[in-house]
Amino acid sequence: MKCLFDSSAIFRAIKENKIEVLAGNYTLELARYELGNIIWKEYALQLKISKQESKLIMKTIKQTLNIMNVLGIEGNEEEILETSIELKTTFYDASYAYFAETEKLRLITEDSRLIKKITPAVDVSRIDDIK
Repeated sequence: MKCLFDSSAIFRAIKENKIEVLAGNYTLELARYELGNIIWKEYALQLKISKQESKLIMKTIKQTLNIMNVLGIEGNEEEILETSIELKTTFYDASYAYFAETEKLRLITEDSRLIKKITPAVDVSRIDDIK
């Protein structure tokens, strides 16, 4: 089964050098922004990485997204909003849930809060669950 990875799962796969699990699978265009924000936080707010490291990680993210199928939400905004209302979650999270359901993809996330919100409505797992 093909999978839809959110930004938390993509970031973990990159950090743990498990990029091969991402190849040929799916993510949303908004993951690009979310991943950029993760890097910015690690550099600017948490001081976990240097500026040079942040640029190297961003380059890896860009290369990684190039080996994935990146879906846009355009044309599905109303349906995602409805999903958001039904699941009582953010529009961002609902975007992943919506595409996982409509495209018959297993959602891969490391976000425990999201897992609780969308299970059992969506087939959801963590990276460690991928076989």
